[in-house]
Amino acid sequence: MVDYSKWDAMKFSDSDSEGSDNDGDDGPRVTSLNQPGRVTIGTDGNIQIGQSSPGSSSTHQQQREDDNDLPVVSGSISGNAVDISSLPNAAADSGKNIAQQKQKREEKLTRNGGKHTTTISTFQPPLHLPVYWSQDRYVVTLRVGFPTTQFPSRTIRVKVVGALKYEDRHSAVGSGSMMTDYISKQSDDDGIPSYGSVTIVSESGNDQEIVLFTGLLPRPIHLNQDEDEVEFEIENSGIANNDDVSESCFDRFVSITMTKAVPMQGLVLWWDCPIIGFPKIDVSSIKDRKVSSDAKSSSSKDDNNSNIAKKEAFQKAWDEAHEMFREKMKKKEKQTI
Repeated sequence: MVDYSKWDAMKFSDSDSEGSDNDGDDGPRVTSLNQPGRVTIGTDGNIQIGQSSPGSSSTHQQQREDDNDLPVVSGSISGNAVDISSLPNAAADSGKNIAQQKQKREEKLTRNGGKHTTTISTFQPPLHLPVYWSQDRYVVTLRVGFPTTQFPSRTIRVKVVGALKYEDRHSAVGSGSMMTDYISKQSDDDGIPSYGSVTIVSESGNDQEIVLFTGLLPRPIHLNQDEDEVEFEIENSGIANNDDVSESCFDRFVSITMTKAVPMQGLVLWWDCPIIGFPKIDVSSIKDRKVSSDAKSSSSKDDNNSNIAKKEAFQKAWDEAHEMFREKMKKKEKQTI
């Protein structure tokens, strides 16, 4: 049987009633904006209030005339009006964040590499697609941006020709395509031999192909172990489009990872460009190369210092032992034979 007597001792009161002793800040916090503004609620619950983006003068005039209908947002528990013009411009701050994110993303995409633009001239007007490339000691990553509105991801095909077999990755010797199974001895307009080619196409439903990118490789690459094709993937560009359509008309990347082949094991080759004809970078200014060189130099100095210390310790021990032997021989009594 249920005992309901405990409910008789309960007290109920209105915490919002006049004269209440409840001084807690549990009620809704409200701020009235005296002109159009922007309210941003962060993932942590923090709220930022700022000026809204510029709009039409008629809209602003209508909103000024109807202050009573302005939105009420989280902010002050007193409900006092806030002069929105004194607050920071939220739109400008948002633009700064986007610009910073784009800069960081581009720095990652071009680490030890650079940026180029490829043009699809069959379109009117011509379509300009960005090409980013980066590298480390072992691989070169080539990324070509494209708009999925015109080229759906499922239609993208990549063909990389001329890659060496995995077992030949440390024997990349010869001059260009003469050392590979590459079809014929292709070269660029200046007669520079290539080590293969990269082609990206979009296949349409009627078996037609639109070439998004094509180029010749300046250095040899090799396949990964137990692979018979060079790896590629479709990834989000991660860079917000801006008003310059010619430079940002893309929302996906075709990302191609090419593993460097070298003439001998232990050798590291830094590429000055990923495709013949691209602008070349100064390999002596590559960040990771400097870090590697500094590490080797530091390691070499440490080894030299260690060897010197060992030699000095050995010499000191030898001198001490020799001195002890002399003292022992001086104290030794002569024996008559």
